[in-house]
Order: sequence, then structure tokens, then C-alpha cells
Amino acid sequence: MFHGLDYLFTRLRHPHGGFVRSTTLAGVPLDETRDLYDHAFVVFALAAAYRLTGDSTLIDEAREVLQLIAGEMSHSAGGYLESLPPVLPRRQNPHMHLLEACLAWVPLVRDPIFFLAARDLINLFEKHFYDSNNGALFEFFGDGWQLLAAPDRPTFEPGHHFEWIWLLGEARRLGITVESTDGIPTALAETVRASGFGAVGLPFGALQIPAAGPPVVSDATCRIWVVTEWLRACLVQPDSGVGPAGPAMAWLQRYLDVPVQGLWHERCDASTGRFENGPVPASSLYHIVSGLGPVFSEDGLPASRPNEVPKA
Repeated sequence: MFHGLDYLFTRLRHPHGGFVRSTTLAGVPLDETRDLYDHAFVVFALAAAYRLTGDSTLIDEAREVLQLIAGEMSHSAGGYLESLPPVLPRRQNPHMHLLEACLAWVPLVRDPIFFLAARDLINLFEKHFYDSNNGALFEFFGDGWQLLAAPDRPTFEPGHHFEWIWLLGEARRLGITVESTDGIPTALAETVRASGFGAVGLPFGALQIPAAGPPVVSDATCRIWVVTEWLRACLVQPDSGVGPAGPAMAWLQRYLDVPVQGLWHERCDASTGRFENGPVPASSLYHIVSGLGPVFSEDGLPASRPNEVPKA
């Protein structure tokens, strides 16, 4: 952990604030783009480091990142730019992970910056990302949050439905309530149950909602992170109607059943149940660990009440 923090602060800092996207192994910048998704995970990682170390300088670092986002990346139509320099399309995904990062800080420090940022992101979700007519969370948008022209316009991902189900529940648990979101977790769960699962009982990667007719599968591949978020939604928000955790856990065990222990299958066809050969990205480890978090207590033993979120 300390090596990671040292590398972040000494090799990845951008000269104008924030952090560069990538470097060589020697620490030479490769891409100096300041990406919203990346900065959301910096805030999230700093919360995890602070929880373990209690180092108050990490609070200052997280505040600086949020201030950079709120200042230089703020968009007049609401929310934040995808990156500096800006690119399109705009996406709900980095905003979702920024909410996750802020929620990780709320129980750790008595600082309104994290609470208020989380509340604003939930309002943004309700105003722009969520479509009450379809009970769906859309992914891609134009500069002013307008839905993109077909065929991209109606894209929704079951995996992100699962993430928002537990995020909205976690926000409410922490006292961040937005009354207009009442009932949305249930609607998100209903949409996934109705059209988001393949024949073998796995969630699809993505679907599109046409102008008329039922949703159409645009990506039948289910990555492991979708399964872990499905599991977490079942454990943390059982009253949302997402279903029991048993099927998600059973599928996760199948993904983890590989010859090299510690690795996993990354992709499976939700229509056939066949795993695909291919590389295992390190980013999926975060989903595996956090998805299993509600299963275990703080001492690493099975939790006596697995439907509750462990205390920070």
C-alpha cells in the first residue's frame, strides 16, 4: 500500500493538479490526460488508505482531488467533464464511481465535502441518468446530457443497475436521502429481471431499448465484475427485489474455478454459459474483493448477518 501511495504522489502527479493517466514502469508520463474515472478511484483508494493508516494528510489529498473536479472539471449542464482535455460521449459510469468514493469517506471523517458531493451525484443520477419510463439507467450522453442518436442512445448495462441498487441503499444507510429516488432500486431490479438475464441465468453485458418493442441484447458477454456487483446488490439490498444471493454466488464460484488459484475467468457468454479464453485484467480484482465484502465480517469470518453492510 505504501509503495502505491508513494508512486501516486511522486510519479503520477500532474503539473497542474490531479494525476496523469499513465506512466512507464520507470515513472515517465505516457498520457497526461486527467480522467474523471481515474480521479474517482484516486479518491476511493485514499479512503481505503486512510481507514488503515489514519494519516490525516490523505484527507487533504482527497479534498484536493474533489476540489479539482468541482472546479476545473465542472460542466455547465451538470456533472463533470469526462477528462481534461474534454472528450465525448459523456458517461454515467465515472460519476457512479465518484459517488462510490465519496460514500467511502462519509463514515470516516466529519467533513461535508464528501457528503454534499455524494448528494449532488445522486441528484444528477435521478435527473439525467435514470429513465423512469423504462426503469433503466442509460450510459452514454451528449454534451448537454441529451441521449445520443441511435443505435447508442438506449444502451443500459445490468451490471451498472446492480451497482446503483446498492449505492442508493448505502447512501440511505449513511443518511444521504434524496426522496425522489425512492422506489428506483426496485425499478432497476425489475428491469434486469425482466430482460437482463440470458438463458443460463447470467446477466447480459448490455442491452438497448428500441423505440418500440422489448430490449435487444447488444452484448451477451457477462464479465466477472457484473457477477460480483449482482452478488453485492443481493446481499446489501435484498428488499430491492433483485433476488436471492445464491445464484450469484454459485456463478462467482464457477468464475473462480480455474487451474491457477488466484486468477479467474473474465468473460462468459450469458446465452450459452461458455467461458471465453482471454487475459485477466487486474481491475476486476477490485470488484471481486468488494463484491465479497458483505459476506465477511471485519475479522475475515463469515458474517452472521450477511445482508448488512460491514461497518467501516
